[in-house]
Amino acid sequence: MSSYKNNVHLEGNLGKDAEKKSTPNGDVVNFSIAVNEQWEDKDGAEHKNTDWFQIQVWGPLAKFAATLKAGTPVIVEGKIKPETYTADGVEHKTFSIKADYIRKIDYSAPNEASESKAAKPAKKAK
Repeated sequence: MSSYKNNVHLEGNLGKDAEKKSTPNGDVVNFSIAVNEQWEDKDGAEHKNTDWFQIQVWGPLAKFAATLKAGTPVIVEGKIKPETYTADGVEHKTFSIKADYIRKIDYSAPNEASESKAAKPAKKAK
């Protein structure tokens, strides 16, 4: 029998500031990210789609996650976590992402000073 992995990698922008809550099991930080997709169909018409994902962060990573603000571009890696709840006698299933890695994405252009520094070849010793 083969073993399957529950891994997810998302890149998107926070929809609103991250929210920290204290629970009996420790602090948890929740936020949502929007993952945008654009494409052209065979006729050249442009299409756009946005999918929203709910993110949960526990443990030491929660301290960093609590600093994230609306609009921040991030990479989130983790596991899909199914949850069930009952409302009006009907059972519902939702999915969130339990994050074990988060990184801010910096889309700013590098400044000229660092570009020129990186572009200089090393001098050879004589």
